[in-house]
Amino acid sequence: MAKFLLLSGLIPVIIAFLARKFLSDGPMRKFGDEEVSLSGRELVARVLEKGGARNVEVIEKKRPFLKVGPERLLLSPALANSKRAREVAEAGILAGLVLMARKQEKVVQWRAWALKFGSAFPAFTIIAMVFALVVGRLGAGYVFGIVSASLGLSTVLLWLTLPVERTASGIVAEMVEETAIVTRRSEGEKLGTLIRALGWRRIIPGAIAWLAGK
Repeated sequence: MAKFLLLSGLIPVIIAFLARKFLSDGPMRKFGDEEVSLSGRELVARVLEKGGARNVEVIEKKRPFLKVGPERLLLSPALANSKRAREVAEAGILAGLVLMARKQEKVVQWRAWALKFGSAFPAFTIIAMVFALVVGRLGAGYVFGIVSASLGLSTVLLWLTLPVERTASGIVAEMVEETAIVTRRSEGEKLGTLIRALGWRRIIPGAIAWLAGK
């Protein structure tokens, strides 16, 4: 049973790491650190205006956790002020999620819940299993198996809700590539590539995402 739990968790996690490596890491390395002519705040404003969402309240707050809705977006000051291409692209995806929430609020909320679950549930499981191991309630094999299974479950939920973020990234990428919201065409193409790549980024539970790098 312990081996089954271990494998059932490891398989989806390994697939997620490979998918992120091949679908996201390349554009991040190539364009992510370049400077662009507009900030994250400016891109958000332009995407919302282009999408007809002029009444959205954009609030800058440290460490917001995907707080988006049809009329509200929480944006970290780091993303808002940055002109680093990767961070501008991240801000753009958040604006895309707002546009989606105006039509499909429940699916965007489901994605936000899955991201929270992916961060909290494995971390809670690890703490509980360490305690169980210390007091001798479970053997090491079962402890590793249960932790692995919790990571696998979180990964599957992230996969199931990934189309929400992929759709939002596609909306914004098309905007920056095909319209004049980014005045320099070369920048629009780079940002479009980064935005699509970032749509694959959050497929690893937050509890272990640091293993894959930023």
